[in-house]
Amino acid sequence: MKKYSYFILGLIASAITACDLTGESNYRPDITLLQQPILNHADSLDVTFEEANSYRLDTIHVGDTVSFFVRTRSFANSLKEFNLTQSSDSVSRIILPAKESLDSIFLSTSDYSKGRFLFSSSANIFYFPFYYVARKASKEAKLIISVTSDASFEYNQSIISLKTPILDTVAVAE
Repeated sequence: MKKYSYFILGLIASAITACDLTGESNYRPDITLLQQPILNHADSLDVTFEEANSYRLDTIHVGDTVSFFVRTRSFANSLKEFNLTQSSDSVSRIILPAKESLDSIFLSTSDYSKGRFLFSSSANIFYFPFYYVARKASKEAKLIISVTSDASFEYNQSIISLKTPILDTVAVAE
């Protein structure tokens, strides 16, 4: 009976010391592809895991357009910054939603052309559709998505990288 009492006291003590009495919540934000990327408004593309925070998208061809629908969450924290960058402007192009809709969500100090979006309010969830257009063949084309929250610890950012091999357009024989 005495051992059982010590065990219960130990559980209570560990529960109390695990509590954050300052009322702060600190969670690492996450990035999710809400659906598989869609190729040319028709077929879905497989995304396979390569290594930590790095994925490989099925091969696409020059001229293909891939649509993405991304969700970022910071749970109890607020989102501060969202970044969407590509490995090279000459290899691919990102098409964003209408500027007017972006301006209603992001600060004027955001730089859409560089893929840097600074949140103007304290949102903790964000949905973002965009298009990725293949312009030039490349074995190393990459799309990098990151999000930062106001969590006050070292893990306040998440990053995912999507490698997207791009092949030359195949000519159809007549």
